[in-house]
Amino acid sequence: MALVTGLEPEPRSGGVRVRVDRTPFATIAAQDAADLGLAEGCVLDEAAVAALSARAEIFGARTVALRMLSSRALPVRDLVRRLQRKGHAPEAAQAAVQALAGTGLLDDAEFARHYARTRARQKRVGPARLVADLRRLGVEERVARQAVDEALAADGVDTAELLREAATRKLHSLEGLPPADRGRRLKAWLVRRGFAAGEVIAVVKEALKG
Repeated sequence: MALVTGLEPEPRSGGVRVRVDRTPFATIAAQDAADLGLAEGCVLDEAAVAALSARAEIFGARTVALRMLSSRALPVRDLVRRLQRKGHAPEAAQAAVQALAGTGLLDDAEFARHYARTRARQKRVGPARLVADLRRLGVEERVARQAVDEALAADGVDTAELLREAATRKLHSLEGLPPADRGRRLKAWLVRRGFAAGEVIAVVKEALKG
């Protein structure tokens, strides 16, 4: 058996530090303390200690997740992966992220729309690349495709014009190469940037003539 000997506010994390047998044992959310019925002087059996430890793991993962989100937006699956790489148990990482998603702090669709808006113009990448990059970040394909379409349409992004701009800029870096090599490299680069192969071929022909 273990004895709860203290419940103290933990300002840095916003949680409650639980002392067991006069030793700091875990930090949990205030709601967790209430749910577990914790109070000074209460005795914890083995099951209660295990429940307290589990809540502490989730709270710790949540604290780290909030720190990550304070610097940049992240999709759900990517955040879970990052927490696991930090050493948090898969179950704790998943529970913490799902709890945050339930509060509205995480929204894969909104993240994907913002990602598409910024990357399309800043990096001059096409829809296929945007979707592929979002998929690698853990966004579901259906959500990624819809978000990319919505973002490009909302911002009035003309992918054909974006393709021409990308081709023109890249062509400058290929000066000095034989025309055939320039064309081949330009096509391959534009396809990797996520533009449709058929459109790429036409734009490359036009760019080389110029």
